[in-house]
Amino acid sequence: MNYVEGLLAAALLLICILLTIYFGRLVIDILHMKYVFEATRHAACNSNSTGNLIVAMCVKLGFNGTITVSVYNVTINYPGS
Repeated sequence: MNYVEGLLAAALLLICILLTIYFGRLVIDILHMKYVFEATRHAACNSNSTGNLIVAMCVKLGFNGTITVSVYNVTINYPGS
């Protein structure tokens, strides 16, 4: 094997490693978004929910003579916390 083939093999190995890391991180991000979606899809933006893990914040804008901004935490009960 000459130097060009060795460099090509090393470059391909590096690309494979980087793609594996990238897709692994992508899968983790997708699973995190699915977890947050499942935790918050039935949540209402009415009052603070009780739980030990904040997964989202809900901002409610209103106008009744003055502009009101209400911020609510959407929490869930996370096991082990």
